[in-house]
Amino acid sequence: MKPRRQKHLRKPLFVSILAALISGVLITASLAPYDIWPLAPLSVALLFFTLQHRTIAQSTYLGWFFGICLFGSGTSWVYVSIHDFGNASNYLAAFLTFLFCGGLALCTALTWGLYAAIKAKHSSAITNILLFSALWLCGEWMRSWLLTGFPWMFIGYSQSESILSSWAPVIGIYGISFILSLTGALAAHWIRPHQQRLQLSVATLLIATLWLAATPLKTVEWTHEVGQPLRVSMVQANISQHDKWQREFYLPTLALYRSMSEPYWKNSDLIIWPEAAIPTYYQYANNFLDEIHQRALQANSALLTGIPTRDTHSDNSYNSVVTAGNASGIYHKQKLVPFGEYVPFANLVGSLMKFFNLPMSTMNAGHPDQAPLQIQQWHSKPLVCYEIVYPGLTAMAARGSDVLITISNDSWFGQSIGPLQHLQMAQMRAMETGRWVLRSTGNGVSAIIKPSGEISARSQQFSREVLSGEFYLTESNTP
Repeated sequence: MKPRRQKHLRKPLFVSILAALISGVLITASLAPYDIWPLAPLSVALLFFTLQHRTIAQSTYLGWFFGICLFGSGTSWVYVSIHDFGNASNYLAAFLTFLFCGGLALCTALTWGLYAAIKAKHSSAITNILLFSALWLCGEWMRSWLLTGFPWMFIGYSQSESILSSWAPVIGIYGISFILSLTGALAAHWIRPHQQRLQLSVATLLIATLWLAATPLKTVEWTHEVGQPLRVSMVQANISQHDKWQREFYLPTLALYRSMSEPYWKNSDLIIWPEAAIPTYYQYANNFLDEIHQRALQANSALLTGIPTRDTHSDNSYNSVVTAGNASGIYHKQKLVPFGEYVPFANLVGSLMKFFNLPMSTMNAGHPDQAPLQIQQWHSKPLVCYEIVYPGLTAMAARGSDVLITISNDSWFGQSIGPLQHLQMAQMRAMETGRWVLRSTGNGVSAIIKPSGEISARSQQFSREVLSGEFYLTESNTP
């Protein structure tokens, strides 16, 4: 046995590095907009196979290569934000994007280094599979909170359109990721010669049961729609991010939102404008907001809009949601977008900061304990842009909401794959919470999402339009 193990260790590492890189790309291909969901368990199987018979050091840097390719292929929108809208040069934007992806890859490096360290103490195939899957789950969970969190590129999102999505209301995105990691690791074990066939057969039967159980779960209604259908209209003005914050475009922007909303006041219970729709601080837009408030009251309607606010006492700035008409309350965004609303490690970047000219790039986070907004006779705790990707934050918001509302300014993503990934994550939040989701964006994709994750209406990307449709309030909670 010892010579055979030595032989495995002498296997050329460049082959394993290539396999780790391919595994990262396969996860990106399994997610939106590509949606080739079978690639997700295949990616897991490839990574699992690659990590076998490796030392702790080897597993650590194989995990880093896996992560750098996963985030490099899946979060290219970071480069767009820095270069296209941050006025950074190609080289600086590429360097900072590499630092961003490389930093995230340290999480995967730590995860799989730890796997090699613990695995050396065990020999059972089932223990190996469970350990690998548990650490995969812990790695995704760690990324959801470390340094404010970056819960992007979870493998479970690949199943948004597959039967496995039926598990979302019961075990959430992390549970789906766990099932996928079990599936891939088990498949890899069957490929390798192994003597523990009986154990593997029992494990296969159990995991197959999890997949088969998803079909009857599809018919279970965890939450219930109440009352009559309500109507929402979401204004997608499609204003260029380059123009949005220019002074000469301010009044034309207000006029555009006013004119696009006018035909919809009478027949809408709620009109939503996207994140930072009004490109100035709340205190400077009082006259315009008073006008909109009166117009909404006249139509017996309500308005939610994104707008920056500033605390005159602390001089803190927030990315906020304010109300008008038959609605009350204000919400300050809690989770901020790296390079969009704040620059990570700004104190370390130092003089490089002078290259940045990002509007709203020095925002502050809102308090975690904020009351839901009251809209008409119901309540909703909104989620601004990036916040919808946090499963825990959304679950807490859902407990105080009859419908989930998320507003976003996805123009920061440019023409990257980011907006469609963002939409896919909103679909998963609808399935997890059993709530309708109203997603209003500045340039697409705006959408009305059913609790099943199905999109009942959506806008086109990079188009100027108003998305109008019906939704229901829901009561009770998913497991």
